[in-house]
Amino acid sequence: MKAAGQSVGIDFTGLTDRSPNTLLAHMLSDHTLEKYGWKKQNEVQEKMFKGYFTEGIYPDADALAYMARECGLDEKEVREALADDGLRHKVTNMVAENNEKVVGGVPMFVINGRPAFSGARDPSSFHMVFDVLLGYRREVR
Repeated sequence: MKAAGQSVGIDFTGLTDRSPNTLLAHMLSDHTLEKYGWKKQNEVQEKMFKGYFTEGIYPDADALAYMARECGLDEKEVREALADDGLRHKVTNMVAENNEKVVGGVPMFVINGRPAFSGARDPSSFHMVFDVLLGYRREVR
């Protein structure tokens, strides 16, 4: 995994020695998308990813609130979102739906409501899918 990460600029340090329950991280991600849009969501997700895989930060509620604050979100608002039972229920249902679609890796790319591919990908993967959707054919190089 370390070599695969290095090939796309990710430093998997192994500093975190336990696997987290990712529900809170998914709740933060959904909250950020709904309130701030996809660009801020991407920034927060990148911070969480780097925090866990590179810096060894275990993603509990305190760490997630801290990382969100570093991305410009209001920490009190984030803590409230992470404690929100309605959001917890929504995200739990989304995770269950995605598990039914057989999500095999992260990130998972869903295009036109269908799983396209998962894991770190070269931009050419996206080009091929979008070309097919647009009805174009491109020579494979």
